[in-house]
Amino acid sequence: MELKQSALCQKSLLLVTTLLLIPIFYGHTVTTHLRELRAVFGSMLESAWEAFLQLVGEDEYNLYVWGITLSIQIPFWTIGIFFMIVDYYNWPKWFRKYKLQPGTNEPVDLNKLLETVKVVLINQWAISYPLTIVSYYFKKVTNTTPIIHGLPTIEQALIDFTILFICEEIGVYYVHRLIHHPKLYIAVHKKHHEWRAPIAIASMYSSPIEYLLLLGAAAVGPLIVNPHTSLLWFWYAFVHLRSVNEHTGYKFPWLPFSDHHDYHHIMNNACFSHSYFLDWLHGTDKGFQAYVTRKKSAKQID
Repeated sequence: MELKQSALCQKSLLLVTTLLLIPIFYGHTVTTHLRELRAVFGSMLESAWEAFLQLVGEDEYNLYVWGITLSIQIPFWTIGIFFMIVDYYNWPKWFRKYKLQPGTNEPVDLNKLLETVKVVLINQWAISYPLTIVSYYFKKVTNTTPIIHGLPTIEQALIDFTILFICEEIGVYYVHRLIHHPKLYIAVHKKHHEWRAPIAIASMYSSPIEYLLLLGAAAVGPLIVNPHTSLLWFWYAFVHLRSVNEHTGYKFPWLPFSDHHDYHHIMNNACFSHSYFLDWLHGTDKGFQAYVTRKKSAKQID
């Protein structure tokens, strides 16, 4: 036994020593290669972006208004329609093992589904689209239209995205808690909770007031940072895809957080944020943590 422990210690020591020596002897070479790779990758992205601009044109209005609109619509409806088919036809069958509330929406009610599609389209085209146009002219007047040429560095893109992420996390959490106040809930937020077991496109199923408030939370970051046009598109696609994921009603092992928001639809008084931090900070995730623990215990017993 002692010999085995000694051999294990020697192997561990050798591994640690090797890991420490590699940066000393090869650190400069590795760093140089990484810089070269980054330069080549950056040049490829830059060339691809410029080629894309030559293809679609450099009209600021189209790039801003239609760029944002399509960066929302294309991913939202691509994933949304896929999950509508999944929920209506209960296909593919192996998806059901990832279902968070088994037995619900199997199949989804067609009339309720069509009503949801109608409400979502109204929100997108009667509220979001006109506001994007207003936003463009506001940026035009204030001389803050996003940069078109010259992609940001990786560092700058990460910094900008982090600020966008933090601003939206804060905005969504406190707006969401606010509209759960008894004096606001029925008029503003109750419509969204008609889906106790949500489906993907229900992420945009809400009253006009709620939709405006949550759009505002997503738009605060871009007003502060004013990111590059390409990053702006990526941001709005990310925001809406994350929300779709939270509402699918499925928890896939390769995607995070959907059970967190699904629990919110079940209980209606917890898990107000997209991720865990603010709920943990304010203690609004305690019921969810207990719920997860119970589910794990039940699986172990089975």
